[in-house]
Amino acid sequence: MFKKIYVEITNNCNLDCSFCLKNNRPKEFISLDKFKTLLTKLEGYTKYLYFHVMGEPLLHPNINELINLASTKYYINITTNGYLLNRIKDNQNIRQINISLHSFNPRYNKTLDEYLDNIFQTVDKLSVNNTYITYRLWVNSEYKEQIIDKLNKKYQIDINKDKMTLSKNIYFETEQEFIWPSYANNYYDETGSCRGLRDHIGILVDGTVIPCCLDSNGTIKLGNIYNDELSDIINSSLFKEMKQGFLNNKKIHELCKKCNFYNLRR
Repeated sequence: MFKKIYVEITNNCNLDCSFCLKNNRPKEFISLDKFKTLLTKLEGYTKYLYFHVMGEPLLHPNINELINLASTKYYINITTNGYLLNRIKDNQNIRQINISLHSFNPRYNKTLDEYLDNIFQTVDKLSVNNTYITYRLWVNSEYKEQIIDKLNKKYQIDINKDKMTLSKNIYFETEQEFIWPSYANNYYDETGSCRGLRDHIGILVDGTVIPCCLDSNGTIKLGNIYNDELSDIINSSLFKEMKQGFLNNKKIHELCKKCNFYNLRR
């Protein structure tokens, strides 16, 4: 079993952030029928689904129905930029929501107060239902200090560590910015490991199975969840070779050699 599987329910996004790698894939929303097929095919392989690779999951027109369908068999985790957080119904069964506060920018026609007030109102309701909330500042932002100040005032706390508990079920974390894996970047290292394939995989909106959530353009295509059985994908030569390489601290695929995420977080 995998610790988690990332499921991209859409690669559409409502923002155009400078830190995002972007993707050139055709824009899609997963259909309800395909989502039901996916849920069946993943049964027995994980208990945790993360609605996240690229795109903003809360843009999906059927987001609450997808949550309802998936939460009958899986624990649901969502990563969002926060702008559409109030689309989630109060009674939804969600294990965790990660809110990327570094996404805030006044050019999206909201002030910081408006952006955070909308988030706080929804968080207050969801956290009571035992949904874990993590506020993230993973990217350097000119609004970082203002955001932290408003979190301090909201939760009557002094944020002075990279990771802190703000209130019951509510957390804060900041991280050093990583380099998106891309053939175009200047980073290169043949040695190193990854949690991809070892404790998680990702599935793009078109069904493409990828080794981790950072392969946002589907460069490493391991198979397609709608055309292949996951057991066959796991037993493919590429899957096994890459996984064994990570266990031996060696990166097999060229795209992995252009990624510093694991080393940075370790």
